[in-house]
Amino acid sequence: MNVSPSALPVAAPVPLQPWRYLYRLPLVLLVTLFGVPLLLLLLLPGLRAIQIGEKNLRHRVQRGYARLLVAALGMRLKIAGNLPQPPYLLVANHISWFDIPLLHALVPLWLVAKDGIRRWPLVGALAQAVGTIFIARGNEASRLRAARRMAALLRRGEVVGVFPEAGIDPARGVGRFHARLFAPALRADVPVVPVAIRYWRDGDIHDERVFGPGSSFLGLMLSMLGRAPCEAQVLLGSAILPAGRTRSELARQSEIEVRRMYDQQPDG
Repeated sequence: MNVSPSALPVAAPVPLQPWRYLYRLPLVLLVTLFGVPLLLLLLLPGLRAIQIGEKNLRHRVQRGYARLLVAALGMRLKIAGNLPQPPYLLVANHISWFDIPLLHALVPLWLVAKDGIRRWPLVGALAQAVGTIFIARGNEASRLRAARRMAALLRRGEVVGVFPEAGIDPARGVGRFHARLFAPALRADVPVVPVAIRYWRDGDIHDERVFGPGSSFLGLMLSMLGRAPCEAQVLLGSAILPAGRTRSELARQSEIEVRRMYDQQPDG
């Protein structure tokens, strides 16, 4: 993956603070053991479509649960920008598995993810509960099925999310976006919404959060739960219309916009 280096300031290392496990581990267990079954119940057909104000139960419960999980993991969610009305293809840079609940905290969506996530504790259960399109890496038949599913969901008025870098690189910055993941947006004739994700604590803490080679799910989880809180920044770009563009042009323009947002200095 070709990664464009970032000029953002890097945060000074923060040591583990084991006393934080005393309250964070019970919170995460509570959110998992009681939250996931309740989430599954409320997302059953017939219940999920109940309107509560301007939003249905699915929207409120799915987004609310994701935000609760983000908070239990020790992150303060900061969203800059606004999302358009569905349908659209949401495309974001990829740093860690923490990115998954961050996107679900924005809006109910179908997220495209590698098949191995099914087996991850907590995240795997959550991914299947809220709707995930799984792709077996290196399997062309799986990729084509996923592309057809993405296009069908977009035509139906849903939001679909992808990480078009097609992997995680340990280097800081935004990698090259792969054009083939943009094809469903062209087929369904829906906008593409670029999103930049970064983790911040008096500077960029990419190295603390990245799910790179040698990392494990459990190790990264324990590292996060034992450190000072951080800010999970989700920066929303303007929708890119597909008319008159190829999938390569959509990918390139989205990559440029995500890189621009990722590299900009945070407000305040």
